[in-house]
Amino acid sequence: MNKEEKILFEYYNTVGKDSLKARNLIKKLDYKDDHHLLHCIAQTYLDESRFEDDGTMREYLDMRKWRMAERYIIKAFSINPHCADVLSVMGEVRKLNGQIDIAIYCFEKIIKLGIKGISYAGCKLNVEYAKEMVNDSKFELYRIYYDTNPKLSKQYLVKYKKGLEKGASTIYKPLKKFLLD
Repeated sequence: MNKEEKILFEYYNTVGKDSLKARNLIKKLDYKDDHHLLHCIAQTYLDESRFEDDGTMREYLDMRKWRMAERYIIKAFSINPHCADVLSVMGEVRKLNGQIDIAIYCFEKIIKLGIKGISYAGCKLNVEYAKEMVNDSKFELYRIYYDTNPKLSKQYLVKYKKGLEKGASTIYKPLKKFLLD
């Protein structure tokens, strides 16, 4: 394992527990022109904008952290606008700021890329994670359309549940906690 692989391994084992430490690991690497590393930094700021240090949801978004997430994900997007990781974080960042059209574009593009397209888009994703990204994008669209287009929202929820039945993993566990019904 080379230096970058070791740092990325440590990042993935740290990011869920300590986003600041994880971000500092990434910043040890040459991240400025690497869409994946920029995405990793953006993800840490996005998490910090939504969650307190103890992991509880913030009552209000930390806009300073959100702006940092936006800054890094825009740079990552300018390098590779087809990477599912980049699109997913961009979608989340835009959704949190009420830029719903851009969020919809990002999640629809992940679905359109599909599992094979994601692997050809220069993403460092394995097949199982690509399936998860595609399926979770359907869930994101279910939530986005819930109030404005209930019929379309329900269609995305049905597609999402079919993906689960076919073995796709999800970040939305337990599902009942995330359903809007």
